[in-house]
Amino acid sequence: MPVIPVIGLLIGAFGLLYALYLARWVLRQDPGTDKMRFISNAIATGARAYLFRQYKTLSILLVILAIAIFFAVDMTRRLPGLTALGFVVGALGSMLAGYLGMYVTTRSASRVAQAAASGGMGKALQVSWRAGAVMGLSLASVALLLISGFYLVFSWIAPEEWATPLVALGFGASLVTLFMRVGGGIYTKAADLGADLVGKIEAGIPEDDPRNPGVIADNVGDNVGDVAGMAADVYESYIVTVTAAIFLAYILGLSTAFIEGIILIASLALLATFVGVNLLRTKNVKNPMSSISFAIYSTIAISVALFFAGSFALGLSTTESLAMAATASLGAVVAPLVVKITDYYTSYNYSPVRQIAEQAKISPATVIITGYGVGLISAVPVLFVIIAVLGVSYAIGFFAFQVASFGSYGQYLAGIFGTALASVGLLAIAGIIITADSYGPVSDNANGVVEMAGLPEQVREVTDVLDSIGNTTKATTKGYAIASAALAALVLFIALMFEIMKSMARVLQQPLTSLLADSISKISIINPNVLIGAFIGVMIVYFFTSRTLGAVGRTAMEIVEEIRRQFRERPGILEWKEQPDYARVVDIATRRALGEFLLPGLVVIVVPLVTGFVMGWQALAGLIMGALVSGVPRALLMANAGGAWDNAKKYVELQGLKKTEQHKAAVVGDTVGDPFKDTSGPSLNPLIKVLNTLSVVFAFAIVLANVHMHIVLTGLFPF
Repeated sequence: MPVIPVIGLLIGAFGLLYALYLARWVLRQDPGTDKMRFISNAIATGARAYLFRQYKTLSILLVILAIAIFFAVDMTRRLPGLTALGFVVGALGSMLAGYLGMYVTTRSASRVAQAAASGGMGKALQVSWRAGAVMGLSLASVALLLISGFYLVFSWIAPEEWATPLVALGFGASLVTLFMRVGGGIYTKAADLGADLVGKIEAGIPEDDPRNPGVIADNVGDNVGDVAGMAADVYESYIVTVTAAIFLAYILGLSTAFIEGIILIASLALLATFVGVNLLRTKNVKNPMSSISFAIYSTIAISVALFFAGSFALGLSTTESLAMAATASLGAVVAPLVVKITDYYTSYNYSPVRQIAEQAKISPATVIITGYGVGLISAVPVLFVIIAVLGVSYAIGFFAFQVASFGSYGQYLAGIFGTALASVGLLAIAGIIITADSYGPVSDNANGVVEMAGLPEQVREVTDVLDSIGNTTKATTKGYAIASAALAALVLFIALMFEIMKSMARVLQQPLTSLLADSISKISIINPNVLIGAFIGVMIVYFFTSRTLGAVGRTAMEIVEEIRRQFRERPGILEWKEQPDYARVVDIATRRALGEFLLPGLVVIVVPLVTGFVMGWQALAGLIMGALVSGVPRALLMANAGGAWDNAKKYVELQGLKKTEQHKAAVVGDTVGDPFKDTSGPSLNPLIKVLNTLSVVFAFAIVLANVHMHIVLTGLFPF
């Protein structure tokens, strides 16, 4: 039995057990007063109800797709059912990752608020960080368990057909994540928008004021969008990236040491995460962000050291071992670079956000114009980092690895494998990154509990600091998720091309090497089919973005009308004489979010399949590249512009300018930015990967249909 996948299983199992231990520790903390417990339970109940209704809706689509995969893909294989099984298990894993983290984080808000009241900054930081660590460790551990276990089982029972079912694992995870991102994003931002427009702007009451009927829905949204959605997003990026690298190594005919080395990298990074989670400094802490940064940077440093130590245990040559460790380390080091760039453009400690705050002195229009400009320019340095990683990792792979079975294309493919390893290194440290991200919604909800429960001002001062840092960690994690999506999609794109060529060789019964030159020439940018496909890919991105933004607006409109109705028909609410009907707003947000998320998701599934089956695989390749090239910059623009508008408003508030015209202008920018950064922008990550994984899974069926169509058309029109 292979040793390294077993090690991956053991480390993944230990990680899951450790996450459960942290969950129990968090839930044993004092939940505070009866009022605090009521608020926390209301948030948890709303989030659980939404998630279960979402899963119920999704399960119908998953069953239909699993059946389609079985008949279109599995029936042509020696062991039918493996690809469909991989798809279903990947989808269930994504659901589990989202639920595990949300279960703890929704129950942590009152405990963090009480910790701030009884133990100050250090205790509150410890509780919120450990609540986030439950999410981070669960995510990485479940992903590693699934990849290691499926590799062991599939490679044993189907030694010649195990790779595509492994990619199907990523397809299932990506698809569920897409819907969770869209549905959760619509829910959270529609509730936030509705609560802010009527509460802060019209009624003039503070954020998280318990008199606002939308306040519970707003806090529920933080969890279904920022916790469950982001967790599923990075979880599927992890699954997709690692399985794509394994798939590429398999297609290129690399040795088992290379394939299992990818699992080893992921396992070692999870070991480093165990250490990093416990390196958070909480005693006499004055700047929580420095403590969080220390934990993240320590995890990355330990990971790099372990990569170099572990690579020599694979039995490769010294050059190959060093190259494998170097490319994986390069990916890991990219994470803090992207995080720092995103922090610069979204934190009020730097000039871009302060410039937006200054524009609020003039009008909301200039706030929006300046913020949009910041979002545009923020994409440039991140794209430069991605380009640099691609170039350096490609060069290392080109000179260090050998792919002899592809003739003159061998070294080119060796370079691509170097890029795949860099992508694995970037995603392998996802556990600590998601810990920092999940800390954000926990601290945000804790701040809301403090406000709604009427705790003393000194407690609010503690949770305000934690909340502002949480906004920064949430914003910077989005940059990390987008960069990882870009690298993962590029690796998947190359893997797709070779899966198509392999399928053509199988259908036409020709050697794969004889098809290489002809196939590569057919995806030239001057091929009309490729160009048409590229424009279709761009159209998908623009339709998807428009639809999700519009969904937030439509849902928010209904929530606004409901909150206005309650204020109008029950004036005692604003006078603290009546209790708002929180459940009504929660129900509206849930119902509308689930109604809105199906159409954009179905377009992402149906359009690439129709393009591939009708126009051919060249058009499908163009579609994926068009979506990638247009989607990544747009995701960066929207996520960073939204984060910048949000923190510009907070910067104005820190200057004591609440309820001024400048603050109102800043609030408008923040309101516009909410669906940018939490709905449409983050949803583009899984969209790009769904297009890739879907295409890999259905590649053989598409090629078979294309060949048969070509034969039929040639017979009908021989001239």
